[in-house]
Amino acid sequence: MDSPVSQPAMSAAPAPDAVSALRSLRDGGHARLLVHTVIAGLSFVAFILARLLDGPVGLMLLAIGASACGWAWLFARALFDPARHDAVWPRAVVAVVAVSGAVSVLGSDGDLAARVAGNLYVLSGSAALLMTLIEPFQTHGCRTPPSEKRFRAVFVIAFVLLAGISVLGVWLRPEPIYVASAALSLAGAVAATVFRLSHPLKADAARARQPATDEDRRLGERLTALLVGEAIYADPDLRIADVAQRLNEPEHRVSRCISAALGFANFNRLINHHRINLAKHLLAAPEEERSILEIALDCGFGSVGPFNRAFKDETGMTPRAWRAGRTAPTLADPVSPAPADAGHSA
Repeated sequence: MDSPVSQPAMSAAPAPDAVSALRSLRDGGHARLLVHTVIAGLSFVAFILARLLDGPVGLMLLAIGASACGWAWLFARALFDPARHDAVWPRAVVAVVAVSGAVSVLGSDGDLAARVAGNLYVLSGSAALLMTLIEPFQTHGCRTPPSEKRFRAVFVIAFVLLAGISVLGVWLRPEPIYVASAALSLAGAVAATVFRLSHPLKADAARARQPATDEDRRLGERLTALLVGEAIYADPDLRIADVAQRLNEPEHRVSRCISAALGFANFNRLINHHRINLAKHLLAAPEEERSILEIALDCGFGSVGPFNRAFKDETGMTPRAWRAGRTAPTLADPVSPAPADAGHSA
């Protein structure tokens, strides 16, 4: 897949179009998709070469290629979910697929660990393949115009056909069929990535921008007063159900007021906004001596990784850079709601 990156090295500086394309890939949330395309592609290549090579090299490549079904699932998630980062649990599942697959391949015949790993690989790999099939049916709040619906239909049909071809390999000639199936999967992944780069997912404006009613605005004021008055956003275990209970309102009404009246994409965006604004004030305070990790924990984050990502998404800077700049917001700012368009640029 050619890209603006592959320009001749003799040019003095990247062309403006190349720079714009690179920024678009980064800011448009495509980095996750590209990473998973490369990893899934490498796993397919390893699987194909393992079927063509003998000896220790072929065995090692097969151990690597065994994880292809797991990486294919993460690729499908990145293809149909516009989130910038993977959730932790899918990564954990793919780790189980990769480790159990490698142990089952490299283990000795009759070895107990290899047998257990083989059974675990079958279960986790089958689950990953099933989830890959389910992903195109998840919209994640994005629009599905006719071109997107056709793309998802083609993805499902191609996936089912490739799975059927692989099953046939059990009864027919497995090696050529497995190689052909993996090669077609690799080509399909590249084609799907090219399509997604030219047809990025877009939020459903009708869902994201419901008009706020007077009830939504009043509830938004009550919610903001609760957050401001008691700083409950600093609770790392805070859930929308907890807030709804405190307000004595149904969860769906609280969720609606968050998006319609307060202008946030979801509950997590709202809470992270308040947490980050408090962190901005603490990091910029000259007398503050707590570490970045301590501030992250005190503001309600469970670890420094999510804090760093949320902070950069909100401010465009890392916590360390913000602290170095010592740009202190006003005391009222840490608990003020975002503008109406905040939180929609996930």
